[in-house]
Amino acid sequence: MGAQAAETATAATPPTAAQKQAAKKKAAAKKKAAARKKKALLVCRRGCPYSSIQAAVTAAPAGATVRVKPGTYVEGVTVKDDKDNLKILGVGTRPQEVVLEGKGAKTPDGNPAQNGIFVDGADNVTMANMTAQNYPANGFFVRNCTGYLMDHVIAGFNRAYGLYAFNCVGGRMTYSVGYGHGDSAFYVGQTPPQDKPVTTVLDHLEGYENVLGFSGTNSRYIDLRNSEFWNNGAGIAPNTLGSEKFPPATDGKVQENLVYWNNFNYFKAGSSVKALPAATGSFNYPTGVGIVLLGVTNWTIKNNFVFGNFKYGLMSVSDPTYAAATNRGNVWKNNLMGATFDDANGVDVWGDGAGSGNCWENQSSGATYDPGSEPELVLYPKCAGTPANVTDLAQVAEVAGYVTQAEGQENSWIKHPHPPRPDRKPIDGLGG
Repeated sequence: MGAQAAETATAATPPTAAQKQAAKKKAAAKKKAAARKKKALLVCRRGCPYSSIQAAVTAAPAGATVRVKPGTYVEGVTVKDDKDNLKILGVGTRPQEVVLEGKGAKTPDGNPAQNGIFVDGADNVTMANMTAQNYPANGFFVRNCTGYLMDHVIAGFNRAYGLYAFNCVGGRMTYSVGYGHGDSAFYVGQTPPQDKPVTTVLDHLEGYENVLGFSGTNSRYIDLRNSEFWNNGAGIAPNTLGSEKFPPATDGKVQENLVYWNNFNYFKAGSSVKALPAATGSFNYPTGVGIVLLGVTNWTIKNNFVFGNFKYGLMSVSDPTYAAATNRGNVWKNNLMGATFDDANGVDVWGDGAGSGNCWENQSSGATYDPGSEPELVLYPKCAGTPANVTDLAQVAEVAGYVTQAEGQENSWIKHPHPPRPDRKPIDGLGG
C-alpha cells in the first residue's frame, strides 16, 4: 500500500470506544462550564448587569452564583425557597469590601429591611466574603432549611443576631466575626430532632461586644470549636426555653475554644449595645460568665481555655420553673481555667447541682469550685460510673438573686487586671 493510501486509511479509521468516551466527557465539561458561566450573575453599583443584590438573586436560577463587587449596598435581600444551592459571593479581597448596610435599607416592596440576607426555606445556600451591619433584626439569617454555609462573613451591630440559623438541619458557620448584637453573634435554634443526626459545625469564629457570643435555644447536634469569644456579657450559652420547639437543647460539643474577659455590663447607661428583652421573662442573662449551660442534655464541654471572666468561668444551671430545662448528662472535662493563664475567673466552676448525670473531670490544676451547702464531690461529682446530682438550694438562691439584677450584677464580680493579649483590649478596662 502506498503512503497516500495509508494516510487515507488512517484518516478513515473510526474512533475507538475510549476515544468516543473522552470526546463525550470533553463536550459535557464544556457544556457545564458554559452553564456555570450563564448562571453567574454579576452585581456592582454601576456598569454591571445588576445594580442590586436582590435583583440578581431574583433573576438567578437554583444553583446559580451571584458575584457581588466591592461597594455598599443599602438593601435587604430575601432568598426564596426555589433557590436551592444558590451562592452569594463578595468578590473583594476582604469581607469589609462588600457591605450590606441596614440604615435606610428597604425591601423591593418598600418596607424597611429587617435582615441583611434572609434565606427563607432554600437549601444549601452559601453566603461568603461580605459584611452585614445595622439591620433592625439580623445580619445573615437562614430558616427552614437543610444545609447552609456562612463563610468569611462579618456581622456588626444588628439588633438581634449576627449569624442566625433557625429550624435547619445541618449547616456551617466558619471563619466569621460578629459584634455589637442585642442577643448573640452566632445563634442556632430550634433544631429538628433527627433519626440520623446531621452535625451543625461552627468553627474559627470571633464574637465580641455582644450580649452573648454564641447562643442556641433548643439547638441540637452542635459542634462549636476553635473559636474565640471575649468581651461579651457571657461567652457561650446553649439553652433550653419554652419559646421555641423541640426542647431540650441536646447532643452538643463545645471544644478547644478561647473564652475570656466576658465582662461586658451592657445594662449600664450609655452602653453601645442594649439587650433584647430576655426570653426568660423576669430573669436577665448573666454577665461576667465564660460558658453557661442552661437546662441542656448530653453536652460535652472540653479542652476549652476559660479565663478572666469576673463571675463564673463554667456555669451549670437549670430552670426550676420549666422541667424540660433541666441539665442532664453533661460532661465538663479537661478545660484550662484562670490560674493557668494568670488571669483568674471569679470562680472557675459554679453549679446548682440540679439534674442528673452531670459530671466534672480533670479541669486544670488550681481550678476553683464554688462552694454550696452540699459537699464539693456531691455538688460536682466525678465522671466515673453514673454521676448522681443533688440540687443545692443555696446555689439556686444565689443564682436567682444574681439574674434578677441588671447593672448590679457587676457588684459581685471579683475584678483584677488582665495580663495583656496581642490585639485585644478588655471592655472592662482592666489591663490587657
